[in-house]
Amino acid sequence: MDKQTRKKMEKQIKKGQKELSSEEFPRTDELTPEEALSRYPKKRKKVEKPLMDSTVKNMEIKKKKQHTKHSKRTTPGEVEHRETPPAHEHREGQRWEKTLVKQNKAKRKAITSKLQKRQSKK
Repeated sequence: MDKQTRKKMEKQIKKGQKELSSEEFPRTDELTPEEALSRYPKKRKKVEKPLMDSTVKNMEIKKKKQHTKHSKRTTPGEVEHRETPPAHEHREGQRWEKTLVKQNKAKRKAITSKLQKRQSKK
């Protein structure tokens, strides 16, 4: 390709590449539902309004769920070193006892099954 045709091609390419417009596009997170629907004709608005309302409602519910205070109370993990509740009382008393009872039952079950296996082997 000779110099002249190459220059013409480069010129055409530069012409075709326009700068991005500096005007800002409206952000969807800043748009209100009414503003978003204002672009559509009346019939379309009428159809889209309930959908838009339901999505807004669901988003509000999600936000409320995110920002509600959650209890940081947790059940204790496996406790092997002590079978009694801790020395200091705390709000988890019933939960603690329930967990210990379950853990003890599970341990008993495991031990009895081991013993039965040993006895059946003899």
